[in-house]
Amino acid sequence: MSSQLTNPLGQPIGAPLDGWAPPPLPPRESFEGRFARVAPIGEQFASDLYAAHVEDREGRTWTYLPYGPFATERDYRHWMETTCFGPDPLFHVIVDNSTDRAVGVAAYMRIAPLLVPSRSATSVCRRSSSGAGAQPTRCT
Repeated sequence: MSSQLTNPLGQPIGAPLDGWAPPPLPPRESFEGRFARVAPIGEQFASDLYAAHVEDREGRTWTYLPYGPFATERDYRHWMETTCFGPDPLFHVIVDNSTDRAVGVAAYMRIAPLLVPSRSATSVCRRSSSGAGAQPTRCT
């Protein structure tokens, strides 16, 4: 029978990991892909992002988000200024390589390398506007 390890509260825990070190913080840098790039968020992307978000005329994108929809680009910019430029959540934009326009945002959230793994959440992206049936879609 193996002995159960416990923490100071008497709760069962796993075996220690030899050589464990906390992971580095997520980088605030760009990543290039075949169809899109992910870049640190900045005010220069506000107009593109607002345009992408207003394509969702029914507001389905915002159902599970604690913010939005935004009535004006000014409202969107205010949200960006108060929410998106700090270290946590760490926001990035998704830029469509075919149009060079920002189409959505993604963020590392609850960054606590010593406590738990980072959680990642995404917001809306839009498909390129080619064709009459272009619909907003989620980025993954």
